[in-house]
Amino acid sequence: MPALAWLLNSFYSWSRLTIVLSRLWKVAQQNFIEKLFNKMVSEFTKQPPGYEFYLNKKIFEIVDYLNRYYDQHHSIRDIANRFYISPSYFCKTFRDSTGFTFTEYLNNVRIKEARALLINTAFKVAKIAENVGFDNMTHFGRVFKEITGLSPLKYRRTYKVESP
Repeated sequence: MPALAWLLNSFYSWSRLTIVLSRLWKVAQQNFIEKLFNKMVSEFTKQPPGYEFYLNKKIFEIVDYLNRYYDQHHSIRDIANRFYISPSYFCKTFRDSTGFTFTEYLNNVRIKEARALLINTAFKVAKIAENVGFDNMTHFGRVFKEITGLSPLKYRRTYKVESP
């Protein structure tokens, strides 16, 4: 009988290990995708020599500003005014320089932060949505699922590694 208990305990431990390794693999994949995204943004916002230096410097400053203040409300007009460029020129230049629209970029930054909070904290989803700059929980859920493929709760269940 002790051999059976040992065997069952070993199987349980193996199953648990398999689950943990599976979750760690998923986290590693997410980290790879995140690093790839950050590298792409970094490459897109590098300052090329010549005429476009000033323009790309502006976009770099805007990207830096959005990365720091993603949790605040931003409109295209507000950002354009803050950085002394016209809203239409800002939209075109931002997309040409980063490969993302202003809204796509801001949502990606916010969801990146939300993913980290979902995995590393016990905050409620509504609090996380608020902390990363979403005023509307339904909109947050929709954007989160659009970017990650999962609802916030499902994402937390899938990627949060429980301590044994």
